[in-house]
Amino acid sequence: MQTEQDLEKLVRAYTAPLLRYCTALLGSEADAQDAVQTTFVKAWLRRHTLRGGGQDNERAWLYRIAYRTALDMLRAAKRSENRRPPEPVPPDPGIREELRDALNTLDPLDRALVLERVLDGMDYTTLARIHHRPEGYLRTRYHRAKRRLAALLEKEGFCHDT
Repeated sequence: MQTEQDLEKLVRAYTAPLLRYCTALLGSEADAQDAVQTTFVKAWLRRHTLRGGGQDNERAWLYRIAYRTALDMLRAAKRSENRRPPEPVPPDPGIREELRDALNTLDPLDRALVLERVLDGMDYTTLARIHHRPEGYLRTRYHRAKRRLAALLEKEGFCHDT
């Protein structure tokens, strides 16, 4: 990414998916909007760190920035004494309320992996770029998170597909 036109292309292409991703991670659309805006600011400031070409590389790079930004926001919220209750997440046509509640019980990394694999269809190579962890480790974390979700949903009496 060298020019403002390149940044504009990234903003157009990735705002909606990053907003959905950050909303699911943070539990608040307002916080997610802040996270996405911060992601693009950081991306512009760190544009020299984007190596190689290709959409997959840009996507992994942006998701990595968004994930780290969301984690920072979650940590800051935990430290805050005046932490407000999370704003209800607007219904996502692809995520039932029961699933959203179950997702919120997962660690941030596990929740991110499930969202990245299921909603965004990312492969383990891309996930390894985002999270800077080995593919095998992420594959194991994803499958464990998926089993935990299935168990939670089954316990609550909801059907699930694994």
